[in-house]
Amino acid sequence: MLSKGFLKGYANVFNLIRKIGDLALVLASGFASYYFSNAYELFSDDGSGALPEHYLLVMLLVVILTALLFPLFGVYRVWRGSSTLSEIRCLALAWLSVAMLLTALAFITKSGSEYSRSWIGLWFISGWSVLVLSRIVLRLALRWLRSNGFNHRHIVIVGAGEQAAVVSDRLQQSAWFGLEILALFDVKGQPVPEQLNDKTVIKDYSELLYYVSSRGVDQVWIALPHSEEETIRRVIETLDGVPVEIRYVPDVFEYQLMHHSLTEMAGIPVVNISYSAIDGANRVVKAMEDYVLASLLLVLASPAMLLIAIGVKLSSPGPILYRQTRVGWNGKEFTMLKFRTMPVDVEKETGPVWAKAGEKRATPFGQFLRKTSLDELPQLFNVLMGEMSLIGPRPERPVFVEKYKDEIPHYNKKHLVKAGLTGWAQVHGWRGNTCLHTRIEHDLYYIENWSLWLDIKIIIMTIFRGLIHKNAY
Repeated sequence: MLSKGFLKGYANVFNLIRKIGDLALVLASGFASYYFSNAYELFSDDGSGALPEHYLLVMLLVVILTALLFPLFGVYRVWRGSSTLSEIRCLALAWLSVAMLLTALAFITKSGSEYSRSWIGLWFISGWSVLVLSRIVLRLALRWLRSNGFNHRHIVIVGAGEQAAVVSDRLQQSAWFGLEILALFDVKGQPVPEQLNDKTVIKDYSELLYYVSSRGVDQVWIALPHSEEETIRRVIETLDGVPVEIRYVPDVFEYQLMHHSLTEMAGIPVVNISYSAIDGANRVVKAMEDYVLASLLLVLASPAMLLIAIGVKLSSPGPILYRQTRVGWNGKEFTMLKFRTMPVDVEKETGPVWAKAGEKRATPFGQFLRKTSLDELPQLFNVLMGEMSLIGPRPERPVFVEKYKDEIPHYNKKHLVKAGLTGWAQVHGWRGNTCLHTRIEHDLYYIENWSLWLDIKIIIMTIFRGLIHKNAY
């Protein structure tokens, strides 16, 4: 087993290589962008091919900013066990800060006109791309190494109950994290779950200090319920003089929590239990995405919407748009717009009912609009009015919200974000008269795991499988 001193030295060297590699990628993308954006001039008869001196100064400045800002944003912290999206998000903020600071300096010095905008734009796009690609390649390489027994961290789990069994199972399923369990310490003297039969379980808690000190343990994970507060404190005090990382696994597995993550507010560590990932800066990014894409889609779809409006008017008497009250963000009601697909007052006798396969309420033209989801296009106006989002849980009528909020677990959690034209549930086929439980599970997954990349994925999936679907009727 390698010594901790060796591992620490290895980690420092690896970190230095990462930093040098990033600076090299930034420089390389800068040079490549310049030669690509100026290819015609450089390879003409008069072109010298040399990079102008003032361009070299800017590249040096960006390298310095990168070297200073990336560590401040935690780009080079240990990402073992963290998601790829978390690392890319951190990298995006750091790289965006470099770009914004460079822009501010150009504005202050009034030197922006001296440089090619196409070069700057291409550089920051290509630089961002190669930095992200390097992270993905590195993660794939580390996954392969860790899956084959290299680059492991050795851990001990204090606790040998159901909570520890869940932790052990999760780590075993995620071998690419490179976290190897050496032993578990039973501090309660209860029967050990069957899932831990293949693990080393030590019944004598007094051996913990000697075991951790002598076996090269990197981390100690405490997997005990909250009621064992005194034991948890005793474990921490016992290991106080040992250079080992100590982690506490909150006993959240026994609860059906929508979202649980550790964060800090006003210097106070808190566990998020019911929480939306679309908050703070993410809410600004989401709003920008909605307004930009909705405006673009509205311009592109306007000819088709005009033809659909004429078709609706000719298919049956009544208004072109169908207005319906739905429940959206924070449980607030709004008027959702759709192209009318049914005759006027069709629900006058039946009242609100779910749309289902084989029903004959829609007009022939309306059936076509529903099958192709084209009746939803007017909701782009709802997005521009800030009432909806392009992507999110589908909104429902108040009568159904009242009906299902007590029947379906966590049903009202879908209202933590704006309702959407399409969503994670819809692109997986959970639309129309399908299982509400599964649909809500998909909605909550989206709320918990939102990212710009997930939205892009849903947009692509909507184009290929969400517009026309067997459950659209």
